[in-house]
This record gives sequence, C-alpha cells and structure tokens, in this order.
Amino acid sequence: MAFLQETPRSLRAYLLLVGALGTVGQVYRLLAPEGGPFTRLLALIGLAISLGYVWLGISFRSLLSAAPRRIEQLLIAGAAYSILLAVIVGVLSPKPEERGGALAQGLVGLLITLYLLRNVRRLAREAAGANTAATGKERLTP
Repeated sequence: MAFLQETPRSLRAYLLLVGALGTVGQVYRLLAPEGGPFTRLLALIGLAISLGYVWLGISFRSLLSAAPRRIEQLLIAGAAYSILLAVIVGVLSPKPEERGGALAQGLVGLLITLYLLRNVRRLAREAAGANTAATGKERLTP
C-alpha cells in the first residue's frame, strides 16, 4: 500500500503538530484550578512527552539516520501514556460515556503509534541503505 507510506517531511510535520498541540493542552491541564495532584502529575508526564515530540520533529532527519531507536522509544512512551490514561479514566470514571471515550481514544492512539512506528522503521532502513550505498560509492572511487 504505497499510499500509506509517510515521508520524512510528513512525519516531521505530524510530530511538530502533535507535540505543539499536546504541549498547549498539558499546560492548560497543569494550570487548571480543578485539577488535583494526581491530575497535575499526569499532565507533567504528558507535557514531557509532548515536548519530546516537538524535539523529535525538530531533529527528525538527523535522528532518523543516526539514532532511529530514540524516535521509536519516544513513540512507544507516548502510546503507553495514552493507554495508561485510558485505563485510569476507564477505571475511575463513574460515567459510561467517559469510560468508552477514553478507551476509544487510547485505542486510536495505539493504532496511530503502530502506524508511525512502522513508517519510522521503514524510513530508517531506507536511510541506512542510502548511507551504505553512498559509502560504497566512495570506496570504489580512487
């Protein structure tokens, strides 16, 4: 399915957009007067992940060729955070609508993360192949 293959540019844009929107949302949760200490702790963790996404977006090209594992680790951390929030809201919320919405949001977040991981791994393989091809060409020239 070639139409589902992301480019480095589109993944970078996605990471920057999600990171920026997540940062704004988490800062709002931190500053909201109705949040308790547990809510603020979860918001701090979310803020760290959101800022990590911004950092990934800024340095995506260099990380893709030098340390693609770092990208994967932060994406997995984001998915784990999303699932953790879904489980917490699903267990603690008295309203069935909130539970269902949180579980659906966690599932969608997991699916998007799996899609991104697949594309990051593919792009990292392509970048590694281009790097080895470039070094192979240099070795052939006198």
